[in-house]
Amino acid sequence: MLGNILMRLVSACVVAIFAGLSAGLSHAAICQFAEVTAAYQSFINDESLPGGGILIGDRQGLLYETYLGSYSAKTRVPIASASKLASAIRIVQLMDRGLIDLEAPVASYLPQFTGDKAGMTMRQLFSHTSGFGNDSGDPIITDDSITLAQAVDQIACCYDFPAGFSVGGQFAYGGISMHIGGRVAEVVTGQDWQDGWRNELGTLLGISSIDWQGLGPTQNYQIAGSARSNLRDYGRLLHLLLNEGWANGQRVLSRDAVFRFWQNNVGELPVIDPPPTASAPVLYGLGSWHDNTRPQTDRPLIHSLGAFGFFPWVDFKHGLYGVFMIRGLPGINTRGFDVYLGMLQSIRDEVAGQHCDHIETEVDVFADGGEGGPPPR
Repeated sequence: MLGNILMRLVSACVVAIFAGLSAGLSHAAICQFAEVTAAYQSFINDESLPGGGILIGDRQGLLYETYLGSYSAKTRVPIASASKLASAIRIVQLMDRGLIDLEAPVASYLPQFTGDKAGMTMRQLFSHTSGFGNDSGDPIITDDSITLAQAVDQIACCYDFPAGFSVGGQFAYGGISMHIGGRVAEVVTGQDWQDGWRNELGTLLGISSIDWQGLGPTQNYQIAGSARSNLRDYGRLLHLLLNEGWANGQRVLSRDAVFRFWQNNVGELPVIDPPPTASAPVLYGLGSWHDNTRPQTDRPLIHSLGAFGFFPWVDFKHGLYGVFMIRGLPGINTRGFDVYLGMLQSIRDEVAGQHCDHIETEVDVFADGGEGGPPPR
């Protein structure tokens, strides 16, 4: 009799367990992102490109990864201005470690900067408000026969602000300012920029493909434009930001460091000759643009679109991140920008109201404190 009762109890428990599992599965879905993939394939075809890649994730991990045409998981492409966000993440890591103060004058790290240039801050250097202008193609940052240190020494001695420009007086998109910031990182760590990035940031995140050789062999690393990456590795950087500094089973950045990327550094400053993909009001954080179609009191959507079409993004409001990877000719980003915005909306629409199964999960999401509210704005 007791045996029969126990058997009935065990049977009831098994039924309940399977019922619970079935209920859970009924709410799960494998999100195919077919509309997004079709839109990207069409754009790739229109541009006569060999291939592309799409990566989409949330705080718990990867939701979607696909490769089009000849691209594969091994494909690594130069990412142009998407280098800016990758570089800024290293800078805030050094801020976390007490090696860099974003508001300290650059002369406290590089005493060769004198006069007005001495007062530039790291925040200004990485938000295009330092006083330098639209200079991304300047020979001093494209000369592969010199080192980053030599380039910055020449900038300190021989480069002046454009007429009418001043420290913190305007927003002007360019590359010289981040060049200077990259040299600061070398000085405070005693390490080459690329080695320091890979050894102290890339290694923590399991990243192996990112370096600053995307435009050819160099030691004059274009901090703002010469990196290269595969799809998955850049996604690891974005997951780190969305997950408020926690990644790969460890805290890599403080939450306060991540919140630096939420802050718009342009404010009411005049905007000088912005790139064609930038519309008013121009909003820029550290190494990344802010979507200006949502209220600034909302959690932002940030991106770091590159001239060759590489488009990494983090949507803090909707809890999503992703990369659209192509390698086109300079200017393809202008033609593709509206396509990308439409793809972002399609992603939000597909994810809304349902649970997407993950193809890879991050186990320790918010393991040391949980998701917090927004920082002071």
